[in-house]
Amino acid sequence: MKFALTLACFSLLGLIIPYSSPAQCLELVWSDEFNTNGPPNPEYWGYDLGSGNGWGNQEIQAYTNNAQNVRVEDGKLKIQAIKQNNVWTSARVKSQGKKSFKYGKIQFSAKLPAGSGTWPALWMLGENISSAGWPACGEIDVMEHVGKTPGKVHGSIHTPSSSGATVNTSTITIADFNQAFHDYEIIWTADEITFRVDGNAYYTYAPAFQNADTWPFDKNAFIIMNIAMGGIFGSDDQYETGGLQNGVDPNLTSALMEVDYVRVYQEVESIAIEGPSMVEPYSTGLSYQVTNLIEGTFNWTAPPGATITSGQGGPAITVDWGNTDGEVSVEVIGQCGAYSASLNVENVTVPQGASYILDDFEDNNHERWTAEPGNGNSFVFTESGGALNIAYSVTAPGANPKAVLHLEQVVDLSVYSKMRARVKTLNNSGTVNMRIDLFDLNGAATNATPVFKLEPLVDNGEYAVYEFDFSGQWGSSFPNAGALVDSSRVAGLNLYLDYGIFGSPGSDEVWLDYIEMVDPQGISGLSEVLEDAGFAIYPNPTKNTVILSMNAPLGQWKAVDCQLYNLQGVRLLSQQWADPTIDLQLNVEGLPAGMYLLALRAGEKVVTKKLFIE
Repeated sequence: MKFALTLACFSLLGLIIPYSSPAQCLELVWSDEFNTNGPPNPEYWGYDLGSGNGWGNQEIQAYTNNAQNVRVEDGKLKIQAIKQNNVWTSARVKSQGKKSFKYGKIQFSAKLPAGSGTWPALWMLGENISSAGWPACGEIDVMEHVGKTPGKVHGSIHTPSSSGATVNTSTITIADFNQAFHDYEIIWTADEITFRVDGNAYYTYAPAFQNADTWPFDKNAFIIMNIAMGGIFGSDDQYETGGLQNGVDPNLTSALMEVDYVRVYQEVESIAIEGPSMVEPYSTGLSYQVTNLIEGTFNWTAPPGATITSGQGGPAITVDWGNTDGEVSVEVIGQCGAYSASLNVENVTVPQGASYILDDFEDNNHERWTAEPGNGNSFVFTESGGALNIAYSVTAPGANPKAVLHLEQVVDLSVYSKMRARVKTLNNSGTVNMRIDLFDLNGAATNATPVFKLEPLVDNGEYAVYEFDFSGQWGSSFPNAGALVDSSRVAGLNLYLDYGIFGSPGSDEVWLDYIEMVDPQGISGLSEVLEDAGFAIYPNPTKNTVILSMNAPLGQWKAVDCQLYNLQGVRLLSQQWADPTIDLQLNVEGLPAGMYLLALRAGEKVVTKKLFIE
């Protein structure tokens, strides 16, 4: 009841009737048990601050978020009004914009302050108050107590049909309100709101006719807890001065309300899991939790290679991931029945080396490429000598003939946004026209203009390096115009040949040596002339060790950081080369056979070399 006077009288709209529980079963879906000392959990709670011009009720306190006024201590939320230099400060804690609820049981376990002039409250406001205003948003005063009438607890409803001095209210007497904790709660359904203390119902608001004036309670509401001092409802006439609603016992210097817990129970039809659905391989400390059920027996499972490190049996777990996609699943036995949910989790590669190789055609893995030439066109792939040859015949350019590279894992390219492709063609047909689009996990492709094209085309049969920076160029024009490609979730690329309305029919060949992504703000990748850097590595291929040798003058290269990455961008080894005048030996024994990237960094210069392990 934070906006005006509440009177204890009956209403034609809100009838005082014995509470008869509807046929419903409620599960605990959210709670704050106040188990961590310090300020209230900022994930759940914010504050109203200042004097608020009396907060609409001529209250005399100023609200703060200082620890003397609000803190979690000894398993309790403590809201304390304090008088210093004849000025009262207090606290008003709210879940607005953080947690809100519609229907169910909202329960506070609280011990109330004593003292004439105190006005503690546990209450709720419609989440739409910022747009609808008060009282159109609706207000539910789960518990109000004014110290001038000790032990009389009020439960009230404020709506456009009755607000301020509302008639939708009733009271119950709690003799030990300031000595013991009691459960102050409402049962809120689509038809009625019943007020209870320790499970005993004393008032039900059930308007015979529901509209915006009588029932604004079909929307979410947030929670508020506070102690006001004085004010229209709390002021004690015998202590008032200057015609103000400032009547507080002059001998009172402090008032403390303690809240043991806030709990919300609701009907649950199904549950869901919240947590990251895209993870880096071998990530640790990943959190997954059931979003709308926190009480019961929880049996979690994770895919092979992932380990549940804590939380099994409860509503939230911590997982150390492996390198396998799969589902995080949970089976729950609750108070009202059994529930299950699963969340599909996929690995995402986050490159860490100097560049990220989309494909360099060194490992005979061109099966990741698929041909989508369209009717009347054909592609033939041949991989040899560290390059991919695409021989094609196009009679229908309008079919947008393309080759598609599907990456083994989704890749975060939000930093590595410059593409380099080393390509050659003789262009004997005179029709070679090639472009590359990246696409994300949802299929959105970088097909808005400008796009990455081989322009100008070098057609002397020698390799040329073509570059394009996708920074700011992640737009998509089809199939969903105006969408942005998620650069942190790139799933592959489309390579078009002799395509579109400007394409010409023809048969020809192109060779791809590599396609890589690099950071446009920083360093380089495979397209550099690596020999100019002055490094040599041997033997290459190797089995157990590799030697790094310096050929450049020492003044150019001083201390060097050597880092070995696999093709997924995972760093496997890191070693300092303190004196490059002496050859450095790296031990690679035990690593699987295949191609790796050796990144060498000295100051701002970084080069990358391919290393093959047999």
